[in-house]
Amino acid sequence: MPTTADRPAVLPLSALLERCLLAADLYAESPDQPEFTAKLNLARHEAASAIILLGQNTPAEVKAVIDLQRKLAASGATDAVVDAADLDLAEQLLASGPMGLLAAMVVVPASQWPGAPALADVPPGLWPAYTAWLFHAPQGFCAVGQAEAYGAHYLRRLQELADAAAAKPDALQVKAALQVFATLNNTIALYFTTDSLRRHMELRGRLLTAAARVDRRTSFPATPRAGRRLRVGFVNRHFGSQTETYTTLPTFEHLDPARFEVQLFTHHDRGTALEQYAAARAGAHTVLPEKLEEQLKVLRAAALDVVVFGTNVTAVCHEVTRLALHRVAPLQVVNNSSYTTTGLPEIDLYVSGTATEHADAPAHFTERLALLQGPAHAFNYEADRQPPVGCWTRAALGFPQEAVVFVSAANIHKIIPEMRVAWARLLAAVPGSRLLLHPFTLNWSSTLSTKRFCAEFDAVLAAHGVASDRLVVSSVRFPSRCDVGELLKVGDLYLDTFPFAGANSLIDPLDSGLPVVTQEGDSFRSSMGAALLRQLGLAELIAPDAASYHDLCVRLAGDPVARAALRARITAVMECQPLFLDPLAASDGFGAVLEQAYDELAARGREAFRRDNRPIVGPEVFSTAFRQARGRALLAEGEATRATDYFLNAVQQDGRNPSLWHDLADALRRSDRIDEAVQALQTCLQLDSHHLAGWQLLAELSESLGHAELLTEARGMLATLQAGPSGDPALCVA
Repeated sequence: MPTTADRPAVLPLSALLERCLLAADLYAESPDQPEFTAKLNLARHEAASAIILLGQNTPAEVKAVIDLQRKLAASGATDAVVDAADLDLAEQLLASGPMGLLAAMVVVPASQWPGAPALADVPPGLWPAYTAWLFHAPQGFCAVGQAEAYGAHYLRRLQELADAAAAKPDALQVKAALQVFATLNNTIALYFTTDSLRRHMELRGRLLTAAARVDRRTSFPATPRAGRRLRVGFVNRHFGSQTETYTTLPTFEHLDPARFEVQLFTHHDRGTALEQYAAARAGAHTVLPEKLEEQLKVLRAAALDVVVFGTNVTAVCHEVTRLALHRVAPLQVVNNSSYTTTGLPEIDLYVSGTATEHADAPAHFTERLALLQGPAHAFNYEADRQPPVGCWTRAALGFPQEAVVFVSAANIHKIIPEMRVAWARLLAAVPGSRLLLHPFTLNWSSTLSTKRFCAEFDAVLAAHGVASDRLVVSSVRFPSRCDVGELLKVGDLYLDTFPFAGANSLIDPLDSGLPVVTQEGDSFRSSMGAALLRQLGLAELIAPDAASYHDLCVRLAGDPVARAALRARITAVMECQPLFLDPLAASDGFGAVLEQAYDELAARGREAFRRDNRPIVGPEVFSTAFRQARGRALLAEGEATRATDYFLNAVQQDGRNPSLWHDLADALRRSDRIDEAVQALQTCLQLDSHHLAGWQLLAELSESLGHAELLTEARGMLATLQAGPSGDPALCVA
């Protein structure tokens, strides 16, 4: 087709733009249909030929072109791999001046055009449109290598905009570009690179801060907490059913009320059961007003020592992100809901875990790093657990009973082209095997259509000689995560993703005893699954690279005995409440690192606190010894109810320890739960029939209950034990 003004368009520009919009709509509805893709490409080329004929004094038409470009991006059409002819065409169009640049923006996406002009070389009037085009987030990647290329492109363009903002902060085009960036910014696609993303997020934070015109002179000095409780506020968009609630809830629901004053702040509250539960675990619950200025006033009036932003602030610039740009408390913290360092200047602390981070982790964070013992994640899925509404069978899914079935509930965005190739190779290596995916979870929203995903995956399968019917993609919208677990039970082996591994999504297969294979990388997000498996003592299921991942999956697929042994191990350890399913340990650990961090901040000042790159490492809070010691200390303080929680958790870890059962019985007695105390004592005495203190307490309780038979037994055993050798240590167990 002609690329310059040597042949005028047959149709007027308005008609060509309308045709292009219609073609974009058809493509968006059926991206798997080649004829719609061809029609859209033709319409784009025709529109480009007409756009270069525009003069620069046609603002309405220029706006129409910009609207078209945004519609094309929203359709997903610009995600496809650009061929060499279109790149050549873009270069030719660019030679026609500003309108040629607009035309080129309709033909190719910024992330795939290395020759796209630097921002500084674009006419000021086009900066807003050009910024939107530069930072467009793809719906999904289509080819191997696109994710890494996109990360490099994004970093280069971030630097350009940051340089412009630093050089001319008051220039109109700079202000306009910053507002566009803040409004449209979406960095989720960056998660699927192997970079640490520190530099990306640092520049993003600088740009969002500049766009918001944040006054960083506001001072919130940290005053020592000696003799008072630490005032901690948790800010989430909402505390409804989503991953960010399930991982934030354990960090505060069991914080010691003698040491912490907990307040919740939300932007939305629908009064669901989970929201009500979260509110009941805090001292106060506030729904923030709509305007940012009023939100800041409310938070600052709360006089918090610490604010924890529990919603992901590294993806888009939503309500919580905008708050996190400002100073509202002396110590400002993010948790693992944010999948990378935030890069936000006012965030002081990032809380991760010793099992999730590597030795060089501090270098990948703009914040000071705090490390909980073990994984970064803990979950509470019990507060709103719903029973599954149905069950699934292999027959219902069309799977042969003898087939090896690989399953994954990883979100559709995590199944990047590299994963599709890896899984296609796996299916090819295991004859007759099947792959069941449930990629449309409630935890992530997605504009990537099932049709497009399946069409792209089918092409990969075909390239590896695998029939398309060996892949089944579930698009069922289940009412709860328990239904997802029921679907996964048909599988033999769960496949985690890389470089963005699972955390929440791994709990479902592990609950079912399903072996999980993960590949670990160097970043937080590529180590989340590995951290959970290490906590379970399943390090042999962690692969260091793609080849090892493939070999491990193939080996386990061919070894049903090994899979059965793994199922037994996983079931046993999951029944003992591992650390990442222990909300009490999560609250203790999180509270401890907040206290350590706040005390250091108060003693040294913010500048010295932030400059120190040594992680703040939390104490061991999961061991039986810690639980027993903490429970006894609480009993001594008269906190029998809270002590009971610690002893209950301790016996879940070590149910063969008679001393723990005796302590639990004592705590239950002091909580007026006498019948349960008797049951705990009976377990204690079954484990150790010579436990003198246990028989003494049983005699006391039997007498108070009027249980003559039990009282007689207890007194008889006491008489026997007290008549024994006084030096026998078995008679003095406490």
